[in-house]
Amino acid sequence: MRVDKLKRRQRRSDRRFRPGPWRDGRELEPGLELEARLLLSARAAAMTNARHARTTVARVTPAAEINAQYNAFANDFATVEQLYVTAITEQSTGTVTVTATVTAPYTSPSSSMQVNNASVFFPNGSTTPVTATATQNGFPVGSFYLTGHSVSGNTLFVSPSVSSPVDLGIGAILTATVATSGQTSAASIFPSFITNRANQMAIDLVQYFNSLPLKLPYFNTPPHTPNNRGAIQNYVYGAVAGGGTTSLLQSLLAIPLPTTAGSDLQIYNETVASAIEQSRIQTLNGVSEIYAHQLRVAITSPNNRYGASVSGTVPAYILASP
Repeated sequence: MRVDKLKRRQRRSDRRFRPGPWRDGRELEPGLELEARLLLSARAAAMTNARHARTTVARVTPAAEINAQYNAFANDFATVEQLYVTAITEQSTGTVTVTATVTAPYTSPSSSMQVNNASVFFPNGSTTPVTATATQNGFPVGSFYLTGHSVSGNTLFVSPSVSSPVDLGIGAILTATVATSGQTSAASIFPSFITNRANQMAIDLVQYFNSLPLKLPYFNTPPHTPNNRGAIQNYVYGAVAGGGTTSLLQSLLAIPLPTTAGSDLQIYNETVASAIEQSRIQTLNGVSEIYAHQLRVAITSPNNRYGASVSGTVPAYILASP
């Protein structure tokens, strides 16, 4: 028995031109308009397409984001550095009591004395002489007129003619009052700002790459090892705030802070600018090579083929060697 298959009704692929009312409020000539019922399908399709249309969001490219982050870092660095320069030029605002411990026997009238920290008596390169009181076994034994200290080491220079003619043993305490300024605290706070700002920049870049709707490169791992797409994120964080000597953070912390607002400040600014620029170029090139699979980033250790560290999460009998 022969059964004829039902033929599907084929839609007409070609659409005829269906003129309608003019969009600007004007109408076509009376003979060119069609009835409203002929335009229902076209109007419904237009409304449906408009309803499902999605606005395209312009995303920032990785290169633009990296450049923007480095520019923001440089601007913030320059702002805080200006505050540090202001602290350098401030006059003394108060005094502070400092102490040091004698580390080698002192025999009068010697002109040098060994202590554990000689620079506390002459902060920020000060050359003003200081009078220190010596205490032995809890009792004051005399005073010493200190004129300076050695550049390397912890040797104090003593003026015997205006100092007490007494000997000091190991453990004696020298106490003095020295002038202090805003530079003392600024010099200790500025490196903390550099560290925190670099960490913030690294986190911002990692969050940017995590938000990209792309399949980022995997880590380079041994066979049968669980993996994830975090190679670029790991590289970027290390290049900005890592512990390597070439990271932006370590490069900036290795530069000594200037003590005056003169030529050493200009040299410091040029050194900082070159460190930021070399880090920016390194980050851009590294991200480009990782994405092109020309640079492999090894997964962080400790990792084994079970995807866990040897800290008790994996049974001992599995990790035991045969």
